[in-house]
Amino acid sequence: MVKLTVADVSDDRVEVGNGVSVPAAWTAVLEGEPDVPGTIRVDITFDRRLGRSAAALVSVGRKAEGDEVTSLTLREVRVQWAVQTTGLMVSTVSTDTEHSESGAAYLMRMRDRSERTTDETVADAATMYRLAAAVSMPPLKTVADNLSVSQSTATRLMNRARADGLAEGLRLPRVDATGPVVGAPGPTGPSIS
Repeated sequence: MVKLTVADVSDDRVEVGNGVSVPAAWTAVLEGEPDVPGTIRVDITFDRRLGRSAAALVSVGRKAEGDEVTSLTLREVRVQWAVQTTGLMVSTVSTDTEHSESGAAYLMRMRDRSERTTDETVADAATMYRLAAAVSMPPLKTVADNLSVSQSTATRLMNRARADGLAEGLRLPRVDATGPVVGAPGPTGPSIS
């Protein structure tokens, strides 16, 4: 079983909006990854230019003499998973002045929440989108999965959030987008030609 821990969490935090903040940097430490004979360290930083957390350095330290780190070993490292999972551990969401929780706890609470007004749903969608984007998760999928709606409904919610001023600075789908992107593949994922 893989043991995932967090180390070297920066005291400097980046406020990304909607009450969401992430440390400026941290390290994910993985032990017990199948086919990796050692400890994996992923140094993660919040990249302001990308607007999200990203791996800055990935290293594998062998466990003992007789073990060898090769390019095949490095191919087994799940870098994006480490960024996303630890990002949810170290991020915080403040939904009011007295209540702050980790990103993971926030998403769990949102999944379990059943009663919402339309305005609350839009506000929750904007916060989830901002959190997901900050920790390099697919934002619309995160909104859809945690609100138990389709991605087209998540897109409409985010367009409403934009209209309501809850999504300033976010790169959102087109206002008229309701389904897959048509044309060449882009940073948002596959498309239909």
